[in-house]
Amino acid sequence: MSTGGYQSVNFTETSPLDSIELTDPAPDIDAILNHALTYDLVLFLTTGDLTDSEWQILQPLTQQQRTLLVFNKQDQYLPLEAAKLLVQLQQRVLGLLPPAAILGISAAPRMVKVIQQQAIGADITRQETPQPNLTALTSTLQEILSQERQELVWATSLRQVSALQRETKGYLNQLRLDRSQPIIEQYQWLAAAAALANPVPALDLLATGAINTQLIIDLGQIYQQKISLAQAENVVGVLAELLLKLGVVEFSTQTLSHLLKSNLVTYLAGGLIQGASAAYLTKVSGLTLITYFQETQDSPNPEITQFSISKLREILQKTSQQSQLPILQHLLQQTSQKFAVPDFSPKATLKSS
Repeated sequence: MSTGGYQSVNFTETSPLDSIELTDPAPDIDAILNHALTYDLVLFLTTGDLTDSEWQILQPLTQQQRTLLVFNKQDQYLPLEAAKLLVQLQQRVLGLLPPAAILGISAAPRMVKVIQQQAIGADITRQETPQPNLTALTSTLQEILSQERQELVWATSLRQVSALQRETKGYLNQLRLDRSQPIIEQYQWLAAAAALANPVPALDLLATGAINTQLIIDLGQIYQQKISLAQAENVVGVLAELLLKLGVVEFSTQTLSHLLKSNLVTYLAGGLIQGASAAYLTKVSGLTLITYFQETQDSPNPEITQFSISKLREILQKTSQQSQLPILQHLLQQTSQKFAVPDFSPKATLKSS
């Protein structure tokens, strides 16, 4: 319901929830919620106890929107049964809505049979439609509109501004992501080239530190983070330590070794492993930083020196677990092609855990 400024009230009916099942995708529910939040007041109609679909909508709705839960079609129940259901609804939504926000009505009562007894002759039977019973709803609406009209309009305007901010942020994040991906790819191949030129056991992360340091600075510029060289070097050290502690380095080298088997001579295989692993670790680090920047961009004057190691660890762990094997296989093939490593034909296969 929209209060229509200060002079009128406009009602809009939404689609029923009967067709929404628990197995339906979440975006259907999100669309209903987003539509409801564009109005000043929501009248949530039910014809009895709440269904699972109704409950899924009502819970998040009451946390964001002024809502009245309206129990309609009371005329279809016996008076005592209708009163019992109303109390049951009040108990069901306790903590979500106050008892005064749960109302019983009969918007369009069904026709009833009326038998008129006659003193003489046969009784007269006819069908009558009772008057709608909207007293509780109309009185509650009048009270809300007289006391809260201005607050309702302001709250709707604030939600609309917030929705616009979220939409704008989504576009901005996508733009930044599109700009960041080529940069990550550029530095992952620089890291691969450095590792191929100087292969070392277990991938010495410090050998590619300068590359990853510049990657952090460049990504920071895209996300409007002023990152000094010293700050970037500090983050490189933190990421390197986390990569080792989380077993990402060990996983990449062992997996690549298994993929290669003995298809190449030892030196070439070792260099290829280190190159592909360096590319992989640089890619994981870059994606981790992108996620971190996105999730902390609302912080006032965020600085790289204030990075939360626990949050970095959480993001890094999630990032490194996403399609590890396919990414490593792809990077291994790309590394061999980019740097013209001969006779690369991995025959071993692994099943992704």
